[in-house]
Amino acid sequence: MTSCKDCDTEIPLNSKFCLNCGTQIGIKRDVYQVSGENLIGKVKEMMQAANVRRIIVKDEKGKVLVSIPITWGTAGIVATIALAPWLAALGVIAGVVTKCTVEVEKA
Repeated sequence: MTSCKDCDTEIPLNSKFCLNCGTQIGIKRDVYQVSGENLIGKVKEMMQAANVRRIIVKDEKGKVLVSIPITWGTAGIVATIALAPWLAALGVIAGVVTKCTVEVEKA
């Protein structure tokens, strides 16, 4: 048995998802502390990596502000156009928060 990193529920070793919260098992997470003014640049930097699956932005208290699923299709330019609304939302968030946490889920 192992435990879920998000909810600490015990799960069987061969499971791909947590039975309690649905978190995918085996995903590596990198956590970065950034200021509001550096938020968009950091997220754009993380979007360039091919192994990134999701970007989660949290405020100072740990509340999730936005969760961006990253799926690269056959054309990277299509993925960039599809992410434009997310970047606009990040611009609004960056104007409101002073510090935030960016969690990057990688396969």
